[in-house]
Amino acid sequence: MQDFLHYLTLPYLWQGGLIAVELLIGALTGGVVIGFFLALASLSKQWWIRLPVQTYIYILRGTPVLLQLILLYNVLPQFGVEFSAFYSALIALTINETAFCAEIIRGGIQATDREQRMAAQAFGFSRTTEMVRVVIPQALRAILPTLGNEAVGLLKSTSLASVVGVNELTMRGQTIVSQNFLFIPVLVASGAIYIALSSGLAGIQWWLESHVGLEHRARRARRRYQRLKAKMTRSDGTALVATPESRKSRVLEIDDLHVAYGDSEVLKGISLTVKRGEVVVMLGRSGSGKSTLLKSILALAPVTAGSIQVDGHRMGQTRGGRPLRAGQLADNRARSGVGIVFQHFALFDHMTALQNAMSIPRLVQRLPTGVACERASRALEHVELGAFEASMPHELSGGQKQRVGIARALASHPKVLLFDEPTSALDPELVREVNQTIRGLAHTGITMLITTHDIAFAESVADRIVFLKDGHLVEQGPPSILQTPRTEALATFLRHEEATHLKTMEVMS
Repeated sequence: MQDFLHYLTLPYLWQGGLIAVELLIGALTGGVVIGFFLALASLSKQWWIRLPVQTYIYILRGTPVLLQLILLYNVLPQFGVEFSAFYSALIALTINETAFCAEIIRGGIQATDREQRMAAQAFGFSRTTEMVRVVIPQALRAILPTLGNEAVGLLKSTSLASVVGVNELTMRGQTIVSQNFLFIPVLVASGAIYIALSSGLAGIQWWLESHVGLEHRARRARRRYQRLKAKMTRSDGTALVATPESRKSRVLEIDDLHVAYGDSEVLKGISLTVKRGEVVVMLGRSGSGKSTLLKSILALAPVTAGSIQVDGHRMGQTRGGRPLRAGQLADNRARSGVGIVFQHFALFDHMTALQNAMSIPRLVQRLPTGVACERASRALEHVELGAFEASMPHELSGGQKQRVGIARALASHPKVLLFDEPTSALDPELVREVNQTIRGLAHTGITMLITTHDIAFAESVADRIVFLKDGHLVEQGPPSILQTPRTEALATFLRHEEATHLKTMEVMS
């Protein structure tokens, strides 16, 4: 026991542990930084970027780090490239870590909710803003546990540096044993030092995980809430919902729109005009093209022919009608004046209700924090959620989440507001509060395009009904066409929806 304590407190061994920590920090830092860019490249849509990176990762993951270390230290000097033992070990460990960290980070990025990423793109977030403000904060929750395990494994892998003469902890223990042959106390002391260092890594991992967790974010958001409200500009001089200039002017024009995914054509020559201040409700069975049409308006779907204009602004195309490059789409969407409310809410889980509502004015429209906060606060009050500004999405009911989604769209002062099946993801008892909110908006004069299966709601809120079937616009007219449809297709759809509604009511009763 005395021998064990002697070696456990021996500075010579702890100095070796310090060298191991230096290798760990250097290799892990390099692995994370380089691995992040490799992860992005491995997710690229361009094969000539993706394939070389995936090949690099495949080779490094498939070869032992010891082999890579020997190649650096013993083979490269034959070609005139020579490093010290320490730097050879550091470079070999870093190169090896880039491959593993790239895969860990790639997994975290892909674990981020796809709906939230689509929402960020629809709102006009640039790629950088989407990555920094939406993806990374949420990806960290998936990345950190695996990265913590990788760090502990890397700490143990630093012992391989002894092969090329780096005098780290393992080599120092072996040196002592070669002199006194006391294997057990020396090796147990070395193991205890590794455990102590691993415990430190575990503590850092726990601290980081707790700080990116939703509960900690909620507490931190509430502490920031009062400071944010203190910066709020009491009035930015603009109405939350602008009074329409003229109900005769056209704000949305869709001309002969065709959309296809591969060989499957989803929209087949849709033409639709929406006047300023008009509420248009689109009906149709699932697969008829309703959601695709809304995505097309925001240049989120592959348009093969036709055009879309919002108040004279071409969506997804140049003035000459050519498709915009991917890098130009964010600005195109940001300048469109189109807001959208998603079927499954697509709220940013790591932001409070107020921060969600502020996201477009602050991050896309680049308004001052005080002005963005004032707009967001008014929007939340408009949907009767002023008391929930500091609440996180996971603390809200489904109906409240959807109303936060409406507030987020309203805070951007949209020219056109799109609703994609706004109540289909809600329990029946929550549908009423969302429908009531949308009806209230309809009376303010804001232009709205809504997709829904709720016939009664459509009849109560719409100025015009549009019916789609198999990618074609089959019939449109005032709400009265729901009582006297002119086409058999609409009549069949209405009978089907009525039968479905009756079955649902029977199940509920």
